[in-house]
Amino acid sequence: MNVFASKNECFKCHTQRDGKKGEGKGKGDGPPPPNKHSEVLWEQPRSETGLKLIREAVPGINWDYCLSDESRRSFAAHLACPFTKDQTKQFYDTVKEGVNWTQPEGPMGPIPRKTAWMVAPGGCNCVYRYGRIEVEPVQFPPWMIQMMSVIMPLTGITDMSGWPNSCNMNLYEDGGMSVGWHSDDESLFQGKFNDIRIISFSLGVKRKFEIRANWPEEGERPVRNIMLGDGDLCTMEGMLQKHFQHRVPKEGHVEGPRINMTWRWTVKHTPKCPVSRCR
Repeated sequence: MNVFASKNECFKCHTQRDGKKGEGKGKGDGPPPPNKHSEVLWEQPRSETGLKLIREAVPGINWDYCLSDESRRSFAAHLACPFTKDQTKQFYDTVKEGVNWTQPEGPMGPIPRKTAWMVAPGGCNCVYRYGRIEVEPVQFPPWMIQMMSVIMPLTGITDMSGWPNSCNMNLYEDGGMSVGWHSDDESLFQGKFNDIRIISFSLGVKRKFEIRANWPEEGERPVRNIMLGDGDLCTMEGMLQKHFQHRVPKEGHVEGPRINMTWRWTVKHTPKCPVSRCR
């Protein structure tokens, strides 16, 4: 009940106080499924679109694909920590102290985590919006560039010009902090319409990361779980933001903080953004 505060329903998924599902991003009485590409495929196959996965770009690195849905052209992969404990501690301390963490308030009160939104140098001033929450952008500091120079080659991106140009960051101070079911389908990223890639980096205590299909087929495994520990990487690729949702659930037994950095490519800047006007 505390989550709903004085409201009768969740502003994002529209789950009501009595537990009934609404017409938002949650399951239940949501939007109808999209038209399929064919009788057997949800999306055009990779052989025709040319989508290449990260494991194909860096075959020598052990990316483990926990979700490989060729029909939906949706993929999620996990890479166990390739760093030492000293390295991950340095990463954690740098990010924790180098970010001005905020806890924005929505219609139901403060969100259950702290957050920040950073963008690459170049003039982008796009605000990150989800639901009724808005987070102002901050330009990548030097430590972000240094960190990306270490992490991006693990995903096959060795040229700085191909790096992601934005990063959403969340700080979960304990297992009571979380993020609910959602897709990263904001207009900035165009994940509902095109193949996109999202690269996630976790620091701190291990937390559960869950993925579920928006329109599960009969007999389909309902939820995939990934345990993301200190220094682990995770990717979401292809059309996953169209066909799946993900969350970090509450875990009452978990003690200690976790930071998650989620790098993305902003491809549709807002009309008032200088980058949009330059184009």
